[in-house]
Amino acid sequence: MNFIVIGLGNFGASLAKKLTALGHDVIGVDKDMEKVEFFKDTIKNTISMDITDIHALKTLPLKDCEMVIVCIGDDFGSSIKTSALLRKLGVQNLYGRESSLIHKTVLNAIGVVNTINPEYDTAAVFAEKLIMKGVWSIYNISDDVKIAEVSVPDEYVGKNFSGIDPREFPDLDILALRYLDKKLSTPSLEKWMAIEVDDLEKDMVLEEDMRFVVMGRKKDILNFLSL
Repeated sequence: MNFIVIGLGNFGASLAKKLTALGHDVIGVDKDMEKVEFFKDTIKNTISMDITDIHALKTLPLKDCEMVIVCIGDDFGSSIKTSALLRKLGVQNLYGRESSLIHKTVLNAIGVVNTINPEYDTAAVFAEKLIMKGVWSIYNISDDVKIAEVSVPDEYVGKNFSGIDPREFPDLDILALRYLDKKLSTPSLEKWMAIEVDDLEKDMVLEEDMRFVVMGRKKDILNFLSL
């Protein structure tokens, strides 16, 4: 996929580098030439320009890009103006970073319906991880129902997958098993593979560093982890 990431602060640069590492075509844009130079080896393409100038934005390959993400969080005015200009230029698949409710409201008002708040989102997930030992990531379907990536319970480490009796946790669904591909992983980028539960071989031995993807209520996930 082709991405344009505008604003190479902590979040924008991290996002652009991650997308590049995953093999996507990325253009990282920032008005600060020092940032552009600093990230030129880890982001596929970097450009310095005045991001609030419509004539400068027109030079970007907006029509060939599948998604534009405005990652400006600390400059409210630049964030809003840049987003408004991109909407004026016809960008449809546009994401905007928001840092407050007012920021989000204004972005929504100018037609940016997809917003992200990395600080809030990260804090929400981290809070769940702090109180739920064994949880690596979590997604809220509702206030109570979650999809979570969790460690394989100690009870099952070293045993075959067939040894798991779903009757022990009738209100929890195991969706998939994730494992680290040690051949493709590097010190800077871990490569995780996933197998849907219906495709798992019954004699697969569960290892300590494997993870289950499960869905259920918070209490059911905790009960599963305590096995």
